[in-house]
Amino acid sequence: MLDTELRPSGEADTPRLASGRALSIVLTLVMLALGLIVAAAYVGMPLDDPSLVESTPGQLALWLAARNNLDEAATLGTARIALVGMSLLAAGLSGGGLYALARRSASSQRALLWALLSFDVLVLNVPPVDGSLLYPLPLAGIALALVALFVAPGRVSRTLGVFVVISALLCFWEVYIALGQATGNTLPLTDFPWKMPHWQNIAEQLLQPARRNGPLLLVGILAEAAFFTWREAFVGFVAGSLLGFVLGMLFAHSKLLERALLPYAIASQTVPILAIAPMIVSALGAGWLPVAVISAYLTFFPVTINTLRGLLSPDPMALELMRSYAAPAWAVLWKLRVPAALPYIFTALKVSATGSVVGAIVGELPSSRSDGLAAAILRHSGNYASQPEKLWATIVIAALVGILFFSAVSLVERWVMRRRVSVES
Repeated sequence: MLDTELRPSGEADTPRLASGRALSIVLTLVMLALGLIVAAAYVGMPLDDPSLVESTPGQLALWLAARNNLDEAATLGTARIALVGMSLLAAGLSGGGLYALARRSASSQRALLWALLSFDVLVLNVPPVDGSLLYPLPLAGIALALVALFVAPGRVSRTLGVFVVISALLCFWEVYIALGQATGNTLPLTDFPWKMPHWQNIAEQLLQPARRNGPLLLVGILAEAAFFTWREAFVGFVAGSLLGFVLGMLFAHSKLLERALLPYAIASQTVPILAIAPMIVSALGAGWLPVAVISAYLTFFPVTINTLRGLLSPDPMALELMRSYAAPAWAVLWKLRVPAALPYIFTALKVSATGSVVGAIVGELPSSRSDGLAAAILRHSGNYASQPEKLWATIVIAALVGILFFSAVSLVERWVMRRRVSVES
């Protein structure tokens, strides 16, 4: 199971571990066969086959051919090679997982995870063409890899577990669509295709021009918009974090200020941001400043509360010891209270990192910012019924901004806490 410890190579397995390993080996063999079948299908596939033309590399190849006056047959041939390479990669990584399982290697879980991710890539590139059996094969590979990861001996770390959950959701999404089509679209959300688009179509839209026959791919435009929004969010994040830290220190050192101001800080979070955003834009004018202020508005409160709690968390005996040495208030703050509050503060910063991105997107709406993610969301939401994939692609990019910002704060937290432990030791 996922929570069992790995045994050293060569040590005998218990019957339960042995059966789990044997089942994982069988499933991985099937995964290897699926990858080879998909690769063989694309090797002999005609260049005009819909499974090639409508694939993500195929559509990108056609756009490149039209834009650069290239031969479509040659570019589609390159797309076919890319699909064969992806399929062989899935087969090869499945073989690597099989080898790790057979040797009882401690890296068998990681090898299986790489095989799982390779089938995820295939699902994002192989199109769901009516009458074709190619698309269900990568989905079957994902399902088999998930089961193999679950029954194989060892444990999956938290980071690797994130990719397992994403793969499971991806598989469930596509299987649910297939079940809806098989039952005459009677399942919820399957009555119209635009309600649940295929993830291959979403990935394909990212590698297509934002406008018909346009010079720029959608992923490039969304990346620029994401960076534009992130800059505004970062300014608001820094300003809100500093404000929250200062308020937390004031509340920790003054009960009067805490009782007088904390209720207003709490009340500020009960007002919908959509109601406050136009007021801030009207007061500060259009530009990046009101967007940063709105991001700071969503950032300061969790930092304030967690800073207050963290500064009050030191052991009373430690405080008495500092006072017995006649330590000044600033020394108590920076040498005792702040180090004890760091875990609380970083928890708030990670929450505020994603909140600042949301605040920046909301703030861009009334400020009429045309270069950020909010403008992209508005443009694509107007065409949702005809091109839902573009809106979903924009949402994916916006989510990635928040995830990367959260991960950056987590890396800073790890570095700071590691230095703190080394200094204390």
